[in-house]
Amino acid sequence: MYFKDTGEAVFKGIGITNTKAVGKIKILKSASSEKREYSYAHNIDNEIMRTEIAIDKVANAINESSRRTMSEIGKSEAEIFEIHSMLLNDDDFLDAIKSEIRTGKYAEEAVEISAKRFENILLSLDDEYLRGRSADIRDIKNQILQALSEKEATKQDSEPYILVSDDLTPSQTVRLEKSKILGFVTFGGTPSSHTAILARAMGIPAIVGTGYISDDYDGMLALLDGAKGEIIINPSRKRKEQFENEMENEDKIALEHERYLRSLMNKPAVTRSGHKIMIYANIGDESEVSGAISNGAEGIGLLRSEFLYLSKNTYPTENELFEAYRDVAIKMQGRRVVIRTLDIGADKKIPYFNLENEENPALGYRAIRICLDRKEIFKTQLRAILRASSYGTISIMVPMIVSVDEVRKCKSIIEECKRELLSNGVEFDKKIEFGIMIETPAAAIMSDKLSSEVDFFSVGTNDLTQYTLAADRQNSMVGKICEENTEPVLRLIKACADAIHQNGGWIGICGEMAADLSLTQSFASIGVDELSVSVPYLLGVRGKVSECK
Repeated sequence: MYFKDTGEAVFKGIGITNTKAVGKIKILKSASSEKREYSYAHNIDNEIMRTEIAIDKVANAINESSRRTMSEIGKSEAEIFEIHSMLLNDDDFLDAIKSEIRTGKYAEEAVEISAKRFENILLSLDDEYLRGRSADIRDIKNQILQALSEKEATKQDSEPYILVSDDLTPSQTVRLEKSKILGFVTFGGTPSSHTAILARAMGIPAIVGTGYISDDYDGMLALLDGAKGEIIINPSRKRKEQFENEMENEDKIALEHERYLRSLMNKPAVTRSGHKIMIYANIGDESEVSGAISNGAEGIGLLRSEFLYLSKNTYPTENELFEAYRDVAIKMQGRRVVIRTLDIGADKKIPYFNLENEENPALGYRAIRICLDRKEIFKTQLRAILRASSYGTISIMVPMIVSVDEVRKCKSIIEECKRELLSNGVEFDKKIEFGIMIETPAAAIMSDKLSSEVDFFSVGTNDLTQYTLAADRQNSMVGKICEENTEPVLRLIKACADAIHQNGGWIGICGEMAADLSLTQSFASIGVDELSVSVPYLLGVRGKVSECK
């Protein structure tokens, strides 16, 4: 909307965060809009070699994007890069590129043609999830083309700016220099897009779905209001002054709240009725420990071991795993560290595991199902965890459990590893805790029997929610079902809490619901003993617990 009398332009969308920003606009042009012309390639072998080198470069960048996203946002958001890795290593996609090169096309053109063909195939399918993967194909295509061009990413402006774009791909989003971003505005997108998720995690203002904003506005001053879902370009002096006064008042309130939360950081998180809840952190590796401690984490509720596998081209050795686990344990100085055994498979594929494609990956061959089949991979992890346990307080946790039989098989293999270490004179914690993730309705329903087999439960609410409600959280058509129907999941968690407490154990929540402050009171009422969240949410959750009844 343009107001001729004032010269202001106002665009409305969906607000993502209740914060404001003032700054100049930087309009990011889509890489896919670039026009390219190609001629005939005479050196076929050279073009294939260029392609392979570019793909290796992109693979390394994807691993780094995954690590950064895990650190800055969380697990579920990082999973998009695991999907990218899977697509990048798809034999059909790579073969299609090479086939085009052998007809005389340059690597760039071969990538363009092959990616477009795969994108069209996905767009033609009825399945909403698979259609959504077409955007991932475009993202990967642009990354390969950039790697082939051997150009470095464009240097970003020295002054902070409000970034305006049609939309941002996951790879673009995580590579932005966050200190330069005052806010996001996207023409399209939804509140569940990666741009929106990152904005929420960073606590910066963002608006999605504004519709097209012309390049003519590039460099102009703008007022961004995340609460109203509104951006005002070329504002009047009076409007700018009023807006800045509002920002100043809001900043004072936010600073006071931050000070209040910091004052609680080293105090136990206790409800008004006296129920103590441990506040733990979810992390991907040792690099995140210092941030967890500085934000008051009392322990690590989820150390995701799969990232030690995703970052390599072959199986990590027992010593490599041991050193990674040991370093975390030492840094945590006796605080509990819960290490989850390998959770890969289905849509989180690692090439050297040679897993087959599955028609229904969410219900497929993954996590403990792989580990129990491939016993040596499992034992390598367990021996490394046991060895590291002599350097701190470590607990073993296995994912995707559905039966008592699975738990007993896991315990048997753990005992086997203990005997091997004892025979070699290797020290470990003889009383190391053993727990399971409650991610399936089966595990929740069987919690009365499972509770007598373990020391603790940790509820993975992401999977438990979608399995319970038969709704894919990432599917925009049904994702709202997961947001609006928490009661069935809470009832399952209550049953688990009652069962584990009856057997003297404890229960934690490590999924996204743990950071949802609207549910903190429910968890306290249920009797949850621990909430484990990504580092940025630690202070907020601690503060909320102190307000609970």
